[in-house]
Amino acid sequence: MKKKDYSGYLFILPIIILFLIFIVYPICYNFVISFFEWNGINIEKLFVGFDNYKTVLRDPIMRKIIKNFVVFALFTIIIQAFFGLVFANFFIRRLKFSQFYRIIFYIPVIATPAIVGNVFSKIFETNRGYLNVFLRFLHLDGFCQQWLADPKWALVCIIFVNIWQWTGYSMLMYYANMLNIPQDLYEAATIDGAGQIQQFVKITFPLLRGTHYTLFIMGMLGSLKCFDLPYVLTKGGPNYATEFFSTYIYKQSFNLFKQGPASAIVVVMFLIAMIITLIQLKFYYRNDKDKELAG
Repeated sequence: MKKKDYSGYLFILPIIILFLIFIVYPICYNFVISFFEWNGINIEKLFVGFDNYKTVLRDPIMRKIIKNFVVFALFTIIIQAFFGLVFANFFIRRLKFSQFYRIIFYIPVIATPAIVGNVFSKIFETNRGYLNVFLRFLHLDGFCQQWLADPKWALVCIIFVNIWQWTGYSMLMYYANMLNIPQDLYEAATIDGAGQIQQFVKITFPLLRGTHYTLFIMGMLGSLKCFDLPYVLTKGGPNYATEFFSTYIYKQSFNLFKQGPASAIVVVMFLIAMIITLIQLKFYYRNDKDKELAG
C-alpha cells in the first residue's frame, strides 16, 4: 500500500499558524473574557457568568445601536446598489470618456474613512462649514442646520458620506460581472424585438443575482463593524444618535475600562453576523437549486 505523502501540508503550515494566532485565538479569548469582570489592566479577573450579557441586553443604548445599524445598513446598501447598477449600466456601453469617469467614481473608495470623515467634518461644520456657507451665499439661510450636532441629521450625514464613498465599489462589482454576461443573449433579445429596458430587466438584472447577494452580505457586515466615519464625525453622538457597535465597544473598553461588557457586545456582533450570512447563503443556494430544478 502506497504511503500517503503529507509534505504538502508543510507549505500551508505557516498560514495556518498565523490564522490560529491572529484569528482563532483572539475570538476564543474574547469569548472567555465576556464571562469575567475585568478592567483590562489588572491581572485579577472576577468570574460573573452571564451577567455581562444580561447587562448588554438590558442596556437601552443597545436598542439605539441596533436601530442605527438597521437604518444605516438598509439605506446604504440599497442606495449604493441602485446607483452602482445605474452607473455600471451606463459605463458598460463604452460611452465617450467612460473609462475616465469610472476612475473618478472609484477614487473615493481608495481614500481611508478617517480622511473622508475629516474632510466632511469641515463640510458639515455648523458655523463655518462649507455646506452652510454655500447655503448662506445662495440666501438659503433657512436650510442651514447643525448637521452633526442635531440627532435628526447626524445619522443622515453619515449615511450620505458612506454612500458617497462606497458607491464606486458597487459600480465596479456590477461592471465587472456585466462583462461576463454573454453578448449572444442581448443579440438574440434584440432580434426578438426587446428594447434596452426589457433587456436590462429580463437579462442583466437576473444574471447579476450573485453580485446582489455579495454586496448585500458585505454591506451588512460592513455596517456591523462601522467605526471610522461615526467616530471621526460625531464620536457616536449626539445623544447616541450615531452610536454603532464598534464605537460603543471602543468606549466600553478604552474609556470605561469594562472589558467584560465590551467582549459580550463583540460576541453579540459575531452572532448577528453569522445569522445574517447564513440566511443570505440559504436564500442564495435555494434559488440556485430552484433554478436547476426548473432547468
